[in-house]
Amino acid sequence: MKLTPMATLILGLSAPLFWGIILAISVIAELATFNVVSIWFAIAALASMVAAFLGASIALQFVLFGLLSVAGFLVFIFLVRPRLERRAVTPTNADRIMGREGLVTQTLNSTTGQGQIRVAGQVWSARTEEEGIVREGTPVRITAIRGVKAIVQPLEGSVEPLE
Repeated sequence: MKLTPMATLILGLSAPLFWGIILAISVIAELATFNVVSIWFAIAALASMVAAFLGASIALQFVLFGLLSVAGFLVFIFLVRPRLERRAVTPTNADRIMGREGLVTQTLNSTTGQGQIRVAGQVWSARTEEEGIVREGTPVRITAIRGVKAIVQPLEGSVEPLE
């Protein structure tokens, strides 16, 4: 009994259905990650599904899938990714205050995580790296940003120990 090209089976499924499942899995993986990790598999599966509909042999379908997957990956690595990496980085407010001096406007307490500073005309929640208190009115330098808090170091003296 001779099988028609549409009735060719891969793992018990018709070839177009098999490639359709691979295509769906690849698209779902791509949509779930937004990191361009499987788009080349989706394109290769689509081409293999079309080849299956046109009656191509199973071997040709798999060779087509493999070659297009590798080609898509190489195109991404050598052409697309370098262009994505060259995009201009727009500085955020956090970038603008790094290394700048500010003034404590609300006493900083490293234990409770409370306190604010004013720097570059903006009010930021802040804390110190060390345990202790920095009093209102103390000049500070911003050394890091963690989440939404500026990490500061007093310019005059040091952090007072907790009472």
